[in-house]
Amino acid sequence: MFSKLKLRIKSNPSLFYAMSVAATWAGAGSFIVGTQIAKENGIFPWLLWALGNTLTCIVFGLLAGLFPKLREVANSKPARILMGLMCVFQIWVNMNGIYEVLAPTVIGSTAAYAIVYGLSVFFIIFYLKKATPRNVATDNLSWLIVYVLIAGLVLYSMLTNGIHGIPTVIEPTQIKSKAWLCFTLSFGAFFYPTFWELLDYNEKNPDNVRRIDIRRSFIMGGLLFGFYLLLVLAGSLTTYSPATDLIKGVLVSLVAISSLSSFLYGAMVDFGKKIGVAVDVAAVALWQFLVPMGVMGIWTVMQNVRIWMVLAMFAIALVWKAADKRKAARK
Repeated sequence: MFSKLKLRIKSNPSLFYAMSVAATWAGAGSFIVGTQIAKENGIFPWLLWALGNTLTCIVFGLLAGLFPKLREVANSKPARILMGLMCVFQIWVNMNGIYEVLAPTVIGSTAAYAIVYGLSVFFIIFYLKKATPRNVATDNLSWLIVYVLIAGLVLYSMLTNGIHGIPTVIEPTQIKSKAWLCFTLSFGAFFYPTFWELLDYNEKNPDNVRRIDIRRSFIMGGLLFGFYLLLVLAGSLTTYSPATDLIKGVLVSLVAISSLSSFLYGAMVDFGKKIGVAVDVAAVALWQFLVPMGVMGIWTVMQNVRIWMVLAMFAIALVWKAADKRKAARK
């Protein structure tokens, strides 16, 4: 099966890369948080939140290639350590997301734990060889199922439970906070190690995959994610009955799995394969014990300061480029 997917990637890498980009960015909370914002805050705050999420992959695709020094900064040891630490928290976020949506269903808590651990161990082993094409292939498979499931779930809920409105009142405080969130989200992709790795993979071409204009894949990936968010918005216009809990759980789990697998791989990218595998194993083993102790509060802080770390990367890259120009002018 994987060999067939690999051949398909070689025949149309642009679309496969784009689907992988969208799947990696999604994360466990995109469906639940998107629905919550629309229902509680209204359409205008949701649009700002969705805009930031849609733009982030597009912004990365447009800017990452324009600043060669930026990639050197991203590949530096301090940046890799910071991104690697973010990967650990992202692993916990998505493991938590899978467990929390599956445990209340007929699957139950014990089976949910087994699924979370089983998937995590599987992907650690799966990415020991040919990690990038395998990550792209699994992202595409899971994301195709996500589109089918969310479209079917929303349509079924609308037909059975009807269509309801969401708030349209403009509250300045909500607009202000979501505008800042839109800006911070727009630059979030620069701290995703698998995105930087995809740029290198496209250029180095180790598996004889046709080299493409990777910017188009990131732009397409952002648009594909935006389309998914439109389906999330459609879902906020209806209600989900208990009968759909399992389908919703599988849907959110698939979204989370795409991100979980990418961050398990991301740790290998940032720390190297041997240390990265050790970090992954430790993160997976400690998840159940550390998350209830409040480590997600640290993640929230890191997420809030991520924009400043990204802006610092840009500043360092620009200063570095200016310094190189001065040196060249003196020669």
